[in-house]
Amino acid sequence: MNIKKIITGITFLLITVTAMAQDKIIKKNGETINAKISLINSDIIVFKRFDNPEGPEYTIPKGDVAKIKYANGTSDIFEENNDRIGVEKGKENVKSYNEAARNKNIIGFAPLVFTEHGYGIGVNWEHSLDKAGWVTVNVPAILTWNFADAGVQKDALFYLMPGIKVYPNLNGSIKSKFSIGPSLVFATGTGSPSGSYTYSVDPTPHQSHVMMGAMALVGTNLFPTEHTYLGADFGLGYSYLNQYSGHNDVTSVIMQLSLKCGFKYESKLKRKPQM
Repeated sequence: MNIKKIITGITFLLITVTAMAQDKIIKKNGETINAKISLINSDIIVFKRFDNPEGPEYTIPKGDVAKIKYANGTSDIFEENNDRIGVEKGKENVKSYNEAARNKNIIGFAPLVFTEHGYGIGVNWEHSLDKAGWVTVNVPAILTWNFADAGVQKDALFYLMPGIKVYPNLNGSIKSKFSIGPSLVFATGTGSPSGSYTYSVDPTPHQSHVMMGAMALVGTNLFPTEHTYLGADFGLGYSYLNQYSGHNDVTSVIMQLSLKCGFKYESKLKRKPQM
């Protein structure tokens, strides 16, 4: 028996099996990555390099990928890149673009909001600062009324709470995404001074009210479909300015709890084509 032929055959078999056991990520620019894919969601693909299975995980924006060939022989073709699939190198369509940038946005409506002042309604806008959506800027606007005293004038207070959200479990398989981050608080409207308020010559209620502060915000977003979401946010903080009719009152705790629903959308911006 020819030992050399046996060794050559075994080596060829091992190479063939190894090649079949890997996933192939084919990018829009023609680059191929040999990988073991662990997660694909609406925004990113998470994988380990096939030649380093114990190494770190990598992420790639889904919009950069044209096709994935899986180890089991099946494939996924991403429609937005179909114009590049099967085109021979050097014969790409001159109208193809070298990069597609996505602006990910959420517009939300909060039909029920509770704050330290009272309860009301709100809207918010959220925008991703990176392609994957790990960090977003969040701008809620809230209008609340104080209904503590029945049958009397209701004080209205308008809040603007710009802040940053970080999503630590973005790569998780569940659709619900947890967020945490800081927010500034600006409020203006009318209100009643506290019992410790002694600086105003007019102690009557329903005075003009201005407040500034900061809070820590935690929340969760659930995406039942690609473009809809349900959410809840809870924030707790402290005011560093609290004035009634231009006079300082004692600083106070600030809080907000909001239940939200809304729409997620993407606007795709493409650079000029390469000729």
